[in-house]
Amino acid sequence: MGAKVFLCASEYPRREQSLKSIGIDVTESIDGFVKAIGRNEILPFLGAYQRMAYSYFFFKKLLKKYTSNFVFVSGGSTIIPKNMAERTIVYVHFPMDLEIASKDYLSSRLKRIYIKPWRFISNNLDYIKKATIITNSSYTKSAIKTAWGIDAKVIYPPCPQYSFPLNDRKEDHHSSSVCSLGRFTPEKKYETILEVAKKLPDVSFHLVGSVTPDKKSYLERLMNMASGNVVFHVNASIQEKIDVLCKSKVMLHSFVGEHFGIAIIEAMSAGVIPVTHDSGAAKVDGLVPESYRYHDENSAVERVTSALSSWDLNVAERLREFAKGFSADSFRENLKRFLLDWINRHP
Repeated sequence: MGAKVFLCASEYPRREQSLKSIGIDVTESIDGFVKAIGRNEILPFLGAYQRMAYSYFFFKKLLKKYTSNFVFVSGGSTIIPKNMAERTIVYVHFPMDLEIASKDYLSSRLKRIYIKPWRFISNNLDYIKKATIITNSSYTKSAIKTAWGIDAKVIYPPCPQYSFPLNDRKEDHHSSSVCSLGRFTPEKKYETILEVAKKLPDVSFHLVGSVTPDKKSYLERLMNMASGNVVFHVNASIQEKIDVLCKSKVMLHSFVGEHFGIAIIEAMSAGVIPVTHDSGAAKVDGLVPESYRYHDENSAVERVTSALSSWDLNVAERLREFAKGFSADSFRENLKRFLLDWINRHP
């Protein structure tokens, strides 16, 4: 589009790191950078409020350092300066901080008291009603409408695409391999996967995910809980992840109410059948057939067992074809079309 890009983030995306993690050198597109504070750098209390406050100050710092025609925000918890609200586009992954949206908070009276002011602030600031909102799924669009009373445009996020051969995995000794993809964080409910693994001792489970310093204790707890048929691939490189995907026929996803689920589409592109909870975008947006959605641990065991037995090369090819509709090229084209139209309407 010929636009200059000024980035405000907790860490500059170094070339080697971005190539290793996502296979793209994003530094070639960055014309300026403002260092923001990371989640692991804030004080260990009132985290949701700190993130909200810091977002405002770093937003102001970005505007002071660089002259911008408009700002693209990739998170819904950012407080936008009022004078920039109408020139801001927010890609909302979910209209609530993931940490305080979990059932652990909703089931605790003390925690409900803690999040009540946060919800009031988040849901009533004028900026969010003046900004342009796009989001990752119809499921999240509905949640935004409920929380903020405004509409959003759905643009599905870019998902990794693979081109390696979809060889018949029934013919090798990895035929009963299940994987998972995602961050190791309590909201993802990895305990469900570990319980399913215990009930399927003859199946190998490979958990591929990243972990931040503040979540290492949670990962250690998972490792102590895991049965002998579970292997953890922590902060795996792209190649290590691909090696796991090449050997897997099923991906078990444990997040309840997944906002979109890039990992779901990524698994499909690798010819892997996703088994997910019967909620979120997997259900509302029709990403996963009902026959591969579960309600509890017992039905998860049933769905995984069924998926393992039904996998074949034709199924894998159909999954990959479906995943192509969520490629980076599709995302860029959809976003570019949206931005050009938006710019024309906001001269």
